[in-house]
Amino acid sequence: MTGRFEGKVLLATGGGSGLAAAVARRFTRDGGRVALLDMRGEAARAVAAELPGAIALEVDVASEEGMHDAVAQVHRHFGRIDCAFCAAGHADFDPIEKWTLERWNRMMAVHLGGTFLVVKNVLPIMRAQGGGSIVNVASIAALTAQPNNSVYGAAKAGIIGFTQQLAQEAAPSVRVNVVAPGRIRTGMTVPLWTQRAGGDPVKGAEQAAALNMLKRTGEPDDIAGPVCFLFSDDAAFMTGKTLVPDGGEVHMSVSMVTPPAAGS
Repeated sequence: MTGRFEGKVLLATGGGSGLAAAVARRFTRDGGRVALLDMRGEAARAVAAELPGAIALEVDVASEEGMHDAVAQVHRHFGRIDCAFCAAGHADFDPIEKWTLERWNRMMAVHLGGTFLVVKNVLPIMRAQGGGSIVNVASIAALTAQPNNSVYGAAKAGIIGFTQQLAQEAAPSVRVNVVAPGRIRTGMTVPLWTQRAGGDPVKGAEQAAALNMLKRTGEPDDIAGPVCFLFSDDAAFMTGKTLVPDGGEVHMSVSMVTPPAAGS
């Protein structure tokens, strides 16, 4: 344990599994305490039970009243909130003509709305403390086109834009950055990979792995490291930035569509 988060408190949404659970474990190993927020209360409580000093709250990140009350409860319990990780997600994919406005609104409410509601409520607390760090979660879908992914990609691109604007507003006391993960093995992605491979989970993972330079899918810990770096003092001069831990997939995609040089 390095102790780099000793005395610090992390609030993480989507904390019942996946990226947020991995970040919470890493943050705790490094001396911090965590509050896990998830609409699946049982899952959040199970993760919190592993972590000394952790608490879990059941809340829908798209609920304005719910998020206001949850952040206030975390603040009352710990007396401070130093870091926030906005990782709650919603998976829904289809050709655009099959989408309804209701589905679109739910996608935006969870990803963009949930991120907004966390930030709106934690930022005053962090400013009053004299500082803090926020890390939002986008996706490589915000940076490169993928089949039947326009609405999810739009939501994640919005998070990158929001982060860049918010970093200016939150400075100088609060830093705001964003991670755009590649194909990470989570409870949300594995069923999707399996579906795309005709029901074969092994083939689905292999297809996902083939899309990046490292030829493997990522694990939640592959994201926990970069996120905790952004929370730490090692990233004290970084704000408004997007980290892309994706095994090199976006670079490959951009390279493939770059037009040839004149005369080639």
